[in-house]
Amino acid sequence: MKQSYLDDLRQVNTREELLSAFMRIGTSMGFPLGTIAFRTGAYGKTPVFRGVTQTSPEWLQRSSNLSLAMTDPVFVRLNVSREPFIYDADFYASNNAGPLWEVGAPYGYRNGVCASFHISPNRALIWGFDTDERLPVDEQRRMQLMANNQLIGVFGCAAVERVLGLERPLLTERQKEILGYVRSGMSSWVISNLIEISEETVNYHMKRVLSILGVSTRVQAVDKALALGLLD
Repeated sequence: MKQSYLDDLRQVNTREELLSAFMRIGTSMGFPLGTIAFRTGAYGKTPVFRGVTQTSPEWLQRSSNLSLAMTDPVFVRLNVSREPFIYDADFYASNNAGPLWEVGAPYGYRNGVCASFHISPNRALIWGFDTDERLPVDEQRRMQLMANNQLIGVFGCAAVERVLGLERPLLTERQKEILGYVRSGMSSWVISNLIEISEETVNYHMKRVLSILGVSTRVQAVDKALALGLLD
């Protein structure tokens, strides 16, 4: 893998550029298939995934069902763990999911290397490369494969979030501060005393937040702000 490939990934501005730069890296590592996605929202609740992939339309349609995807051990591990890993038939079998490996195998998803970069509980970059071919069995070569793959997150995270992340409405620092206190269950009166402004001013800021986020209640405002990564 060349340094220039990572530099190109860091500078992408469109989905097409992202897929091209990502797959250039994958090809250089010997992988014909790859997927890179950005998750917004807490995993296990109502996450939104936006991604680009080099795969068949048939598999894309099959794998787009989020409920089914969340039973796949590769998908689950990417969302709950920060450690890169290699998957194959044995990985699926050890997770009591052998039939799921058999579903993906005809589409080229037999063996792969995967990684994730967790920015916060509500934002994560996940990616992986896949192939029909057997992966190295030598431990040193497998570790190098995972290390090379991990560099994608280091070099490309900001660019991937820029291209695939949901557009986030702008809130002022004061609005985010107040929303954070609302998230903790505090009333306008309590918040006003904490930050030394009037209760009326707190309510004014919250009315602006509701309008900007397009919601009608404080609970909805907190939920949407979390999903958009406005609150960590």
